[in-house]
Amino acid sequence: MDKIVFLDRQSFIQAAFNEVARIVSEHGNACLEACVPAIPTERCLEQLAVVASDWSYDYSVIDAYLDTYKKSNAEISEYLEGEC
Repeated sequence: MDKIVFLDRQSFIQAAFNEVARIVSEHGNACLEACVPAIPTERCLEQLAVVASDWSYDYSVIDAYLDTYKKSNAEISEYLEGEC
């Protein structure tokens, strides 16, 4: 296994926020593939972005994932409303 070295604690925590956002996003992807809104994923990413912001970390990567889920969830919800 390769060793990853960070310059400082801040860069480590930033990388951790980004990695958690990626993992959460991948976990919710199964819902989207099944055409089911991934609302819990969206909420989790929203909370993660709030925490990153409150701690003065860059939350742009989290926001990119969040934006994808907001749009996808809205599209799926709109489609499902027309089906019911």
